[in-house]
Amino acid sequence: MENEMAEKKENPYVRKTDDGRITVTAAGEALLSKIVTDTKGPVYAFTNESSPLLAAAAMARLSRRGSDLREIYLDEFAATGDEGAEGLIDRVVTGYGDDSVQQLITVAAVVEDASNLLTKKIEKRRLAAYLEQSTRYIYYDQKNTAGEYKYFTPRNLPEQIRATYRDSLDRIFTLYSEIVRGTTEYVQKKNPAPTEKSELVAWRGATRAQACDAARPTLPAATKSTVGIVCSSQSLETMVRYLLADPLEESNETGRLLLRETRKVIGAFLKRADLPERGLAWILYLRETKTKLQELVKKFLPTESGDHAKMVRLINCSMKDELDLVPGILFESGSELSEEEIRKEVSAWPPEQKEEVLAAYIGDRLNRRHKPGRALEELHYKWEIVADYGTFRDLQRHRIVDDWEWQNLTAKYGYDVPELITEAGFEPQFRECFAISEQLWKTMADAGFAEEAQYATLFGHKLRYHFIINAREAFHLLELRTSPQGHPGYRKICQEMHRQLSAVHPRLGAAMKFVNQGGDPPLTRLEAERATQLKLKLLDEKEEIAAHG
Repeated sequence: MENEMAEKKENPYVRKTDDGRITVTAAGEALLSKIVTDTKGPVYAFTNESSPLLAAAAMARLSRRGSDLREIYLDEFAATGDEGAEGLIDRVVTGYGDDSVQQLITVAAVVEDASNLLTKKIEKRRLAAYLEQSTRYIYYDQKNTAGEYKYFTPRNLPEQIRATYRDSLDRIFTLYSEIVRGTTEYVQKKNPAPTEKSELVAWRGATRAQACDAARPTLPAATKSTVGIVCSSQSLETMVRYLLADPLEESNETGRLLLRETRKVIGAFLKRADLPERGLAWILYLRETKTKLQELVKKFLPTESGDHAKMVRLINCSMKDELDLVPGILFESGSELSEEEIRKEVSAWPPEQKEEVLAAYIGDRLNRRHKPGRALEELHYKWEIVADYGTFRDLQRHRIVDDWEWQNLTAKYGYDVPELITEAGFEPQFRECFAISEQLWKTMADAGFAEEAQYATLFGHKLRYHFIINAREAFHLLELRTSPQGHPGYRKICQEMHRQLSAVHPRLGAAMKFVNQGGDPPLTRLEAERATQLKLKLLDEKEEIAAHG
């Protein structure tokens, strides 16, 4: 009896019988009603009243206890709080190395004033969600209270190069301001404002976006941005390690700050990140591997490339004929045969019979969101692209991609002048931006700052990158990125990708019926802006109706 009273006093949320059975008390039921959406049903969610750390700790115990998760929460963590949860997480993650537990909690972090060079290094880790300021909708010519433009300056530059760097970027930003403001005026004169007030907001947004798109190539990679990150502690730890292993000081400092600040929230999940035998050893491994490979590149490969004129190149695809997908399609469509048995049967079929199966699997697609099933993931395409850094930044956001790697930003491969810039009369200023950038890039590279010289390149400078996508992702990527409201730069890339894919796999190319091969409309974002304003109007009307009963 005394033991029972002591247990009650220690944990008011549950009672335990002698045989270990748990009964939830009235206090426990009251707490559960606050922290989960359903206290009895088989499916429920944790509410904002629950500590994320406690919820994660309770989930971590599932592999060792057969209880209802809600009982585990009340029994082991509700009375002890976050301190008790941290102890368990420490034992499971640090002591036993159970990485899966790190996937049970997420953290939202923000990196302010990150260069656009750094943003791509942060976002290279695929298993996370990112959002950053757009260069397509924001003017980047506002100065801060100190009278400085919004760009990052590496701290490790010698004083003379640093002065040249700042003078060059100030001149580029001044020219950018002249270009983007003047081009906005030109677009608005060319496309007069609508008479209807309801159309005016959409028109302003579309004309501004058109001008920003055209002027964006003159922004330096050093341009600052803000990045929002939502990810599991496991993804965060991986991101931090890669940043700490990166050759840029900005990356290293950001990695240290991310680790320091997120430890204040989910410290128990991040104790291994910089342990000598774990995180630091991994960081050293990454650095040494990269250094050795760079040395071998210098030893065995020519330094200059003469093969950068072609924008899109399909390097290879994993299947010669898209009809080879048919056995995989049939495998999960009602058959009881092994894949080997299915392949043997299908090998004797005429092409028409295979085409019937493929067509049925693709189905009658009514919009681009109707994508065929996962059997198409068996087919892969590897692409190499040489195009401007601005459109690379847009395409790199796609996550269902393998082997996404890119070379250092360079001024060697040239740039293109948008037609709108020439029409608006700003081509001389546009070209001057690139002349300034290229001189600065060469000065920094010649002085031994090849990595830092990337900050001096502009969004319009071309770089080389490659990636692998499966056929299912190709539907998503090519149909989304060729839509009329898309940026002209990546529309051109994806249209060419579709043409090359269709040449090797015409049936799949034809099935991508929402790929838009048309030219760029006068105001690419107008329809999208109209749709946004319509949605906001309908939402306002709905709220007004609700307010008045």
